[in-house]
Amino acid sequence: MQTKSDSISVKYRLIFGVLLGLICCQSSLLAQISAPKASYSSITEYTSGTQNEIFVFCDEGNSGVGELKAVSPDGTTGWDFTWTKWDSGTNTYGAPIKTNNGDESILDGRDNGLYRVTVEKGADIRNYQAWAINHLKNANQPTFIKTDMDCVGVHFTASFDPTVYQYKNFPSNTDLDVKGNPTPFTFILKRGSDEINGRLSNVDGLLKSFIDDDAFEGEANFTMTVIDECGFEYISDVIESKTYAVEAEFTFDPATGEAPLETNFELKNENPTGSEYQWFFYQDEIRIDGPVDTRDSLLTDIKIGKDEIYTYLHPGKYFVKLIVTNNDDSMDCSDIFKSGEIIVEGSIFEVPNVFTPNGDGANDEFKVKLYSVKSYSVKIFNRWGRMVYEFQESDVSPGLTDRKSTKGWNGKINGKLASPGTYFYVIEAEGREEEGKHYTERGSLTLLHNR
Repeated sequence: MQTKSDSISVKYRLIFGVLLGLICCQSSLLAQISAPKASYSSITEYTSGTQNEIFVFCDEGNSGVGELKAVSPDGTTGWDFTWTKWDSGTNTYGAPIKTNNGDESILDGRDNGLYRVTVEKGADIRNYQAWAINHLKNANQPTFIKTDMDCVGVHFTASFDPTVYQYKNFPSNTDLDVKGNPTPFTFILKRGSDEINGRLSNVDGLLKSFIDDDAFEGEANFTMTVIDECGFEYISDVIESKTYAVEAEFTFDPATGEAPLETNFELKNENPTGSEYQWFFYQDEIRIDGPVDTRDSLLTDIKIGKDEIYTYLHPGKYFVKLIVTNNDDSMDCSDIFKSGEIIVEGSIFEVPNVFTPNGDGANDEFKVKLYSVKSYSVKIFNRWGRMVYEFQESDVSPGLTDRKSTKGWNGKINGKLASPGTYFYVIEAEGREEEGKHYTERGSLTLLHNR
């Protein structure tokens, strides 16, 4: 019969066995060859036998940068490390490359090959192997072909053949390709020095399609740049091409202001040489979305320049449409762009009906707000019709920040504060929207000493 004591003993033996297994496993892992500076790693696929790890290093200088590291199995010092390299001609490891004693050993500056490290302390001898492969910048160029050109843009295809790195199979000593290369290639289509439509990343290097769908003037030089996982750049031969694509998008400034409002319209992009431009200026949004008809435009003739300046004389909301056409090689490519609102402010007065010239800094003067006014005069009358004050401006600055007239009535008559009560005003003004356009406005205001 098993006693409680026997059960506890078995339990502790099991725990000790698990811990011992973990320690042994950890010791084995600690002693494996590592490569902290490798760009990626893979595993061999030998026909038979124990597989080894493969470490691939980025080596732009073709100088052999492979660096392998081994540590002592138990993490303590006093171990002897001996590095050797496999000789495929003699099918054996050669003379020692490096030896040292301690708790770790680093073998650097290695060219391609299979390396072994023998780690020993007394009767405890262990061997570990790993391949070092240097990823060199090769002479390959991307395959880059122009495939088509239409109203959408210029079309291309591109591909890239990366260098295939190899190691020796055991026991046949034949060449095998390194597998597991992540190949995060990045393709970059460039027109001149400008990148077109962003970068296509994490592709496999196989044939891909690209397009430059922007309009441009004349002929341009196109190239394809490929960047591999080491950051090495490979640039294709130049392809010269024009485009059929046109773009009508434009900017306009200012979009709002007093009449007369001079607005400048500028194309955002260049278009192919010989493109035609038709500008249509409309006073309502319904017309701009309807059929193109010169009679619907504010202009008597269609403007045909690339960039335009238009002066709006009358208040209102306006819209502009541009049609760009490229008839090169009978492609008949066209594009349409419609603006947002252009708001032209007319001549308006805003007149307060109460002011309090009591010196408190708030509403102490009678001033009018002006919109699109070129000049004005204001006359103040008392209840018996006698003019008690007058102010005017002959050249009002357009677009006043606070819209208030720079002059006004401080509530005094001949230097003395006027009596509280009702007064009357007559405003005469000339508008900016048309030469000789005059306005007259009459009304009443209340002067209060305290409020």
